[in-house]
Amino acid sequence: MLFCHKILKQDEVIMKLQKAHALFRMVVFIQCIVLISGCNKIIDWGKQNFKQAVEHSQDLVAQVQPYIKSTIAYIQFATVAEFSVLLLNDQVRLLYVDFHKRYHGLTPEQESLMLQRVLNENKYFISFYVVGSQPDNVYESNKSLFTGEYQKLGALLGDKEATWHMRLQIGNKQYLPESIKVVELPVEYRHFFGSRYSQFKSVYLVRFDARDPQGFPLFSPRELHTFSLRFYSSLCKTDVSWEKCLYSKLG
Repeated sequence: MLFCHKILKQDEVIMKLQKAHALFRMVVFIQCIVLISGCNKIIDWGKQNFKQAVEHSQDLVAQVQPYIKSTIAYIQFATVAEFSVLLLNDQVRLLYVDFHKRYHGLTPEQESLMLQRVLNENKYFISFYVVGSQPDNVYESNKSLFTGEYQKLGALLGDKEATWHMRLQIGNKQYLPESIKVVELPVEYRHFFGSRYSQFKSVYLVRFDARDPQGFPLFSPRELHTFSLRFYSSLCKTDVSWEKCLYSKLG
């Protein structure tokens, strides 16, 4: 009987704890409802007492996104490189000038001159902005993780001893860059890249000749083209591609 009495006592304690827990959850729920309902009032008070900046429309940023391609190269589970590439075709350059005009303010004459300059560049070069990063060292095999052997990496791109080299693939033909330069990314293009860009990544302006060695244009004006930018290292390769893309609107 004493044993049964103890069990009943324990059951009563458990039931009381369960009721207290349920009551506590209900109180917390009600408090959350009250707090949430008051959030709008707090936000409205903040807006009334602190002058709010007028945010720019993100319409231009959204229009650029189809021209940005990204890839990450892995060996096993280790990241060996990361690339985000923006094709600087006529459409992107027009959006850049529009964004620049909003950001800096341009007279009609300045805007016309800037448009002429950036579009004229596309007559001679096929250009890309490449934002990339890589680890300082890379372990070439699973065994290396235990032995401590690793390969120290040099520059990402653009140097004779760079870890990665690039080629433009159009159909079954490949073309080498005319130049690869380390650059500061203009603020307008930083907005276009968004979270793909950071101060810890390297930025390159990569240019290819717009014509092949025989003098024929690689991209015909007002025609859609499918092509890819290929990255090669001694350990692996990766690429980004554009399908049915218009590079030049001008003849």
